[in-house]
Amino acid sequence: MRRTPRATAVAGALGAAALLAAPTVSAAPAEVTSAGCVTKSDAQDFARGEITVCVEDGRVRVTGNVEDLKPGGPFTGGDSYCVGWTIGWETASGSTSSGTPVACPHFGGEAYIEFDYDPTEDEHGPKDVTGVTYMRLHTESW
Repeated sequence: MRRTPRATAVAGALGAAALLAAPTVSAAPAEVTSAGCVTKSDAQDFARGEITVCVEDGRVRVTGNVEDLKPGGPFTGGDSYCVGWTIGWETASGSTSSGTPVACPHFGGEAYIEFDYDPTEDEHGPKDVTGVTYMRLHTESW
């Protein structure tokens, strides 16, 4: 069957309109997970890092790194803050949050740290974790 140029243009326009009307899927990874692993990288003016959180059978594995980009105090160009990740947990008993180890070079620590731990092993850590609701770089003043 032969189409005229006008019919071809109308069909092409309708096809393009259908594609524009279709829902789009975001390429950004979701932070929320019920099981398995989720990874996030972030960079702010005060810190950068990457974190992976794996949830399985109520247990958790947290690995990653964080770097303080403004080490030192205000008289040396720093901001006097420590940096780390805050993780939001979904647990069998509700939502809670906790932090990772922090980079705190202005108190004699390192500006860059790597971590690998299970927060459920800590007596104050989350218990019966069912998922992760968020992961954010944060500052802490000590």
